[in-house]
Amino acid sequence: MDFILPFIMLIIGFIVLVKGADFFVDGASSIAKYFKVSSLVIGLTVVAFGTSLPEAAVSISSALQGVDDVSFGNVIGSNIFNLLLILGISSLIVPQIVHSDLIKRDLPIAISAVFILIPMYFFIGNGHIITQFEGALLFVLIIGFVVLLIKQPKKEVSIDKEIQMKFTFNKAIIITLIGLIGIVFGGILVTEGAKSIALLFGMSEWLVGLTIVSIGTSLPELVTSVVASMKKESDIAIGNIIGSNIFNIFFILGFSALVAPISFNQTAIFDIIFITVSTIIVFIFASRKNQITRRHGMILLGLYLVYMVYIISRDQNAQIAFIQLIH
Repeated sequence: MDFILPFIMLIIGFIVLVKGADFFVDGASSIAKYFKVSSLVIGLTVVAFGTSLPEAAVSISSALQGVDDVSFGNVIGSNIFNLLLILGISSLIVPQIVHSDLIKRDLPIAISAVFILIPMYFFIGNGHIITQFEGALLFVLIIGFVVLLIKQPKKEVSIDKEIQMKFTFNKAIIITLIGLIGIVFGGILVTEGAKSIALLFGMSEWLVGLTIVSIGTSLPELVTSVVASMKKESDIAIGNIIGSNIFNIFFILGFSALVAPISFNQTAIFDIIFITVSTIIVFIFASRKNQITRRHGMILLGLYLVYMVYIISRDQNAQIAFIQLIH
């Protein structure tokens, strides 16, 4: 029974996630149209923050418990999962139209967010440690990012907003909150179930953070972006991904380090450089005709597969666990 329970948690959690994400996308879209705010801004803020709550809960609690590898690995692993697998799948469903603001403003900020971790790893502060002061700096940056978005001019709407909105304003608020609760609760169930399964095979905390935990906490982003893509809400789909990656570094990692200094894993520099290069690749793809095509999506999925094979192969415990799983 103890072995079956984590799998039951995974299944129930995923069902709750799917329905929660469906509600959340519909509600957030209606709210955006009511206030004449672009879907991109809603995706970069409300949706991105809402779907990042599971990552925040895991990373902050892990930092408090001194489990730095899970705390930091969760953030880096989630960003890689978001950018390569989620954007890859979303682009296969429907080519993602990339708003010019995303190319000129948000993707460069996402690149800067991960790039800043490189000097932190080598030079800033104590080296190999994100201090509380550095955490405070990251936290200030997310405040600046949100202020920058809020100050953007509101979207001009030529059609009557009641026609545009799927729900009334009050109903949209309720549906968004219900969806958010479902996303968070489902994410927690999936994360706990997946983590229990991984630990049964004796995998290292760093690998667990990079893979099982990060995948579990990123399922809200996955489901939300996939559902948004099916509804042809590209701004929410891609805005959620880029916004979540920015929130993960500035807010989650910043707040976690503010609570308790976080030590870098010895192999973390490769993962940091990998996500930096991957973000630059997405920027290059998006800059061409303002679109992430299905071909681009296949390349991103291929990169994620190569990355997963590499990080499992470099962890001896993971190799043993994989062999046990097969047999």
